[in-house]
Amino acid sequence: MENNFKKWVENPISKIVLATNFVFVVLFLVSVPSFVQDYITQDAVSIGGKKYDLSDVKETSPIAYSKFQSEYKGLIKNTLGEFAQDKLFELVAKDKNIKPSEVLNEGFTPREPSEEEIINVYMSNKAQLGGKSLNETKDKIVGFLKNQQEQEHSRTVYREIVTKYPVEFLIKEPAAVRVTVEEKNNPSIGPKDAKITIIEFSDFECPFCKRSQDVNQKLREKYKGQIRWVFRDFPLPFHQDAMYAHMAANCSVSEGKYWDVFNILFENSGNLGKANVDALVLKAGMPKDKYQACMRNASSLKAEIDADIQDGQKVGVSGTPAFFINGIFVSGALPFENFDEIIQKELKQ
Repeated sequence: MENNFKKWVENPISKIVLATNFVFVVLFLVSVPSFVQDYITQDAVSIGGKKYDLSDVKETSPIAYSKFQSEYKGLIKNTLGEFAQDKLFELVAKDKNIKPSEVLNEGFTPREPSEEEIINVYMSNKAQLGGKSLNETKDKIVGFLKNQQEQEHSRTVYREIVTKYPVEFLIKEPAAVRVTVEEKNNPSIGPKDAKITIIEFSDFECPFCKRSQDVNQKLREKYKGQIRWVFRDFPLPFHQDAMYAHMAANCSVSEGKYWDVFNILFENSGNLGKANVDALVLKAGMPKDKYQACMRNASSLKAEIDADIQDGQKVGVSGTPAFFINGIFVSGALPFENFDEIIQKELKQ
């Protein structure tokens, strides 16, 4: 709310803000159309007189091709979303004999915000107001609150529109791009014969990796017994404490304490200095003598982690977190729904 308020303090003109993304909260997702295949050999690059097209990218760099598909999907979603929105407004305008630009505003009359609402906004955003008094900012706060009313009215109207005029995207799903990624006896959760195997390349010091752990846990809970989750080390070079944390975690495997150490390291992701990592590992239940003896074998520990990094780079991993769901690449700390959609499709096959 604070960021939105700041924008309206700078630009208090009332206007309707209906982002294209809202269309897709209401409507189901569209996929990359099959006709992209028709163009796959038309766009190309010539290198030293030899021509290469997207089919070559798909064969030699499936992750790059997968990113192309994802970006193309976003373009299609935006284009069709804007088109659908305009058509919906035209239909409603015709029914009600009004202009399409008036559809979302119809029936909207802003009410005067209460003094309590104004004071609450002022107190919540006081730090952004440069020491200005309530009286000095009151008009802008009122404008901000009325704009919120307008946006809420627009959302309500739009929900009613898409209920009355259902929209269906008749677009064929492309074949998933899969990459072969080995497990190599890395720590795992779930049965070996699970229909879904998710291999995660991650970094204990990476804030996005920490954020993704809540989603990962929810997925394992929802699909317990159906997912095998494998964790592979990918400490990034600019995270100065990450390598030591991954070495410490790997020392806990033999004692059956890996996932306890895993959880406590991610819980303390912003504080992984060597002394604290040592304390956290012991707190997780790792015997001190065995831990210290293992950590003395630093070269062997580092070699195993470097092997994970190299394997990740071979299949296109360049940042964390990176996931492979039955070989399908998913990049970043995405929402639960993004993973869930892929898993559901894989379970149906």
